[in-house]
Amino acid sequence: MKYLIIRERSRRKKFQKIEAQYLALKFLVHNQKLSTSSRWEASLLLSKISKGYSKVSLKNRCFITGRGRGFSRFFNLSRIKIRELARNNELPFITKSSW
Repeated sequence: MKYLIIRERSRRKKFQKIEAQYLALKFLVHNQKLSTSSRWEASLLLSKISKGYSKVSLKNRCFITGRGRGFSRFFNLSRIKIRELARNNELPFITKSSW
């Protein structure tokens, strides 16, 4: 599972490098006030950006285990790790309830 974490971090770094250009091109493509030829050129430039750089290819994963399902954005952990850490009182302000 370590390779999934490494791959996800490299994809995020790649997207972060090109994010400003990506968002500018998206704005140009969707701007109705521009001429169709300039919008067409912007869409061609946007299509030349590889899929590895797109925002859609990013997947939220647990930073400890690499698990892709059951992910909590608040902690950036999977539900299983949140439960383990809460049981051991390692998460601040979180306790596992029992009655």
